[in-house]
Amino acid sequence: MSVKGMNDLDITFYTDYPEFEYEYASIKEPKTLPPEQQTLIVGLDKRKMDGALMTYITGFVGRRIDLIKIEEELQGVCHTCGSSIMYDIVLKGDVRKRAFVYLRSRGYRVKFAEN
Repeated sequence: MSVKGMNDLDITFYTDYPEFEYEYASIKEPKTLPPEQQTLIVGLDKRKMDGALMTYITGFVGRRIDLIKIEEELQGVCHTCGSSIMYDIVLKGDVRKRAFVYLRSRGYRVKFAEN
C-alpha cells in the first residue's frame, strides 16, 4: 500500500557549505540603457487562435521592473490592456501609432516593423 500524494511533496535541501550560491543568484539582469540609446520596434501581429490583432513592442534592453513600468504607461496612453512577455510588450488591438508617438515623446528611437 502506498501513501497518496507523496509525489507532490516539495523537497528542500539545506547546506552549511559557506561558498554555496543558488543558481538564480548568479543571473544578473542587464542595466537599463538610457532611452536615447535604445531602438524599439513596433509591429502588428495576429493571434494564431482567433485572429485578433495585437501590437508588439520589442528591442527593450534593461531591467524587468522598468519594462513593466513602460508597459503600464502604454496601457494608459493607448486605452487598452496588455502584458509583458520576456523583454517584449504586447498590447491588444492596433495601437501602433499611439505607441509610436508616446515612445518618441519619451526619447526612444522607434521604428515600425517591416511586414
